[in-house]
Amino acid sequence: MNASSNPSGHNRMLTVAEVCGDDADVLALSVARFVASGYMTSDVACWDAAFDGAERLLGCSEGGRLVSGMVGIMRTLRAEREGDWQFMPATCCRVTAHECALVALIGRGRRRLWDEVGRDAAAITGRTEAPRLVAAVRDAVETINAAARQLGEARPSGTALH
Repeated sequence: MNASSNPSGHNRMLTVAEVCGDDADVLALSVARFVASGYMTSDVACWDAAFDGAERLLGCSEGGRLVSGMVGIMRTLRAEREGDWQFMPATCCRVTAHECALVALIGRGRRRLWDEVGRDAAAITGRTEAPRLVAAVRDAVETINAAARQLGEARPSGTALH
């Protein structure tokens, strides 16, 4: 895992608002960033921050499930991916190319486009296939979709998390 400002080949980094389709995507990305920071620094406070934020928005049970799902995805990325993973700090409004690919992968899983998830997971990991990453996305998407419903009900119209 690697903190980065701008992956090569991009003149302008996209924003969270441009990449994330809803508040659940924003929360999942934020949690992924906290988890990646925890792996990079070996500081449990990063993981605590992921739980604190998710639990504040979704409650203890649902927040914990969302963090667990994202930990599964990030752990699998560490195991299956060839090369570094570039990410931004949890509260940053910009998104790396790697984060864009992750949000798109999760989005395809949320829409149950499993053939595309398989192809994208392989591309993200740099392998011909990435069955563990596909399984981790499958495990996480129902919780992310439940979070979307909950966040959609709880937030006033026209407001966003990021």
